[in-house]
Amino acid sequence: MPETITLGHVLTALAALAALYGLVQFAVSMRYTGPGHGRGTPGYARARDAKRYTIWGAAAVLLFFALAWLTPLGRIPLS
Repeated sequence: MPETITLGHVLTALAALAALYGLVQFAVSMRYTGPGHGRGTPGYARARDAKRYTIWGAAAVLLFFALAWLTPLGRIPLS
């Protein structure tokens, strides 16, 4: 355990949560992809939205990791 918890640690935890969210949305998109879920059906809309949220989740993961480990912002102690 580090002596002080930094903003980088918090941002890394947020990145892990965003990754989990992206994985759940990816699973939803895979569930509603396939036969029986053609264009114009609610399943198609769910799959399309889940793919969009998966991309947003991946972008959030990259942003949080970049802020945490590639900028000085990640070295700010919280305590």
